[in-house]
Amino acid sequence: MTFSEIIESNSLVIYSLVILIGFIQGGILARGIRKKFPKLKKYARSVSIFFLILFIINAISNIVKFATPTKIISEEFVIPSTLGELFEIIVKILGLDAGLITVITIFITIILFLIFRFAEIGVIQRYFLFTISVVVIIVAFLGKFTSFVPNEFQIIAYAFYQFGLALGVFIILRRKKSDPLDEIK
Repeated sequence: MTFSEIIESNSLVIYSLVILIGFIQGGILARGIRKKFPKLKKYARSVSIFFLILFIINAISNIVKFATPTKIISEEFVIPSTLGELFEIIVKILGLDAGLITVITIFITIILFLIFRFAEIGVIQRYFLFTISVVVIIVAFLGKFTSFVPNEFQIIAYAFYQFGLALGVFIILRRKKSDPLDEIK
């Protein structure tokens, strides 16, 4: 039995772990936002719904891009002779030629990056977020630059991760009261 077969045979455990990882990541991000912008607690319900919508849109577009990755074949690339050809290669590598979904995803990602850049997140939590983000980027690059095509199990696991992330942000931002973890320090 191969490693992937063992993982797929324990799909409920894997799906639960993936949702939990996404939820923890979303909770850390939401807690950082709450600490940096304490006045948002006054508008907790509307802010949490706004972020839930942003994360759901981002999740759907990311799942679609993960399920059907646009492949980049190295034989298609030639040494660019003009600035236009260089720009075309950069656009293709970054995946910016995919249309409206890509534009929406980039817009939401930039908004989220700017918000989270200013969020107060502890060192250990930053390492956790960084590690999870690096793993997701590696998997995305594998889908783009290799023959890797995710199977149904991997797509469902990624969808659970994305929706766990959205749910974590929503639930933590939704609370109007103070953060119980702040009292421990």
